[in-house]
Amino acid sequence: MPICKLCGGPAAYFIEHSKMMLCRECFIKYYERKVYNTVMKHGMLRGAGRVAIAVSGGKDSTALLTAMSKLAREKFPGIEVMAIHINLGIEGYSEKCQEIVERVCENLGVELVIHDLFSAEGYRIPDLRSTPLRRRICGACGTVKRYLMNRLAYELGADRLATGHNLDDVVELLFELYLRGSVEDLVRVKPISRSDNPKLVTKIKPLIELTERENLYYALAHEMPILDSSCPLVEGSRMLRRKRLIDLIEREITGFKHMLYKSHVKRILPRLEKSVAEPNLVECERCGMPSLASRCSYCKLISMLAARSAESSP
Repeated sequence: MPICKLCGGPAAYFIEHSKMMLCRECFIKYYERKVYNTVMKHGMLRGAGRVAIAVSGGKDSTALLTAMSKLAREKFPGIEVMAIHINLGIEGYSEKCQEIVERVCENLGVELVIHDLFSAEGYRIPDLRSTPLRRRICGACGTVKRYLMNRLAYELGADRLATGHNLDDVVELLFELYLRGSVEDLVRVKPISRSDNPKLVTKIKPLIELTERENLYYALAHEMPILDSSCPLVEGSRMLRRKRLIDLIEREITGFKHMLYKSHVKRILPRLEKSVAEPNLVECERCGMPSLASRCSYCKLISMLAARSAESSP
């Protein structure tokens, strides 16, 4: 029987990058300590009063909500934690996501705000397949979620927006950006994106040093409801293919993901920040939210969708 490295009891979980077996109790302590250390190392909650956590219903965001709500109670009692969920209107999938989020928030006693995309905005994510973005619908969905999560957090008075981006997500993004040489985008890949713009909420990634598997273990250890299917729109995406390739590299070079992330944050990012100027933000002429151009990416997308709808109307 496998033995827990820390207490000597029966082990339940294997941490691959560190070759360590842990029992349920020791794993929970290990996981929550890593979240706490990441938060403290980057000053993620310094000066914070209200933290909005983006919760999709997947294992990463539900693990984040559970860990952060516990962290707030035990280490930061002056900080209020709340959850934000966007129902994307993906038939047969979004209903399951919302149900899981509602159950987790009820169990944790966390305030939940649900933003129904169709009711509030008049469209669903699958509607974007009618636009030229249909082949890059995951990217378009990301634009929608980033914009609405920031807007909702701002409207709710949150001074931090926490997302469940994990090590696998960030390494996949770094892999793509380094291949493309996207210096301006690389400089924005960091554990905390501070903002002094009142309409742009500071974003934090407390799970950035934890893997997808570790988040799954944490969800299982807490017997959380887990989504048993992936988004039907993501099938065949380049992102999934890159993640599979990175997993193959990890098998040959143990710790590859951690090494790439740490090299970026400790060695490359500080140099990029000195050489790449911060973009000048203006207010979007349509919605008034911060933007790099006169019209923000979200409003451009919505205008595209509206134009397609008008063309198809009799």
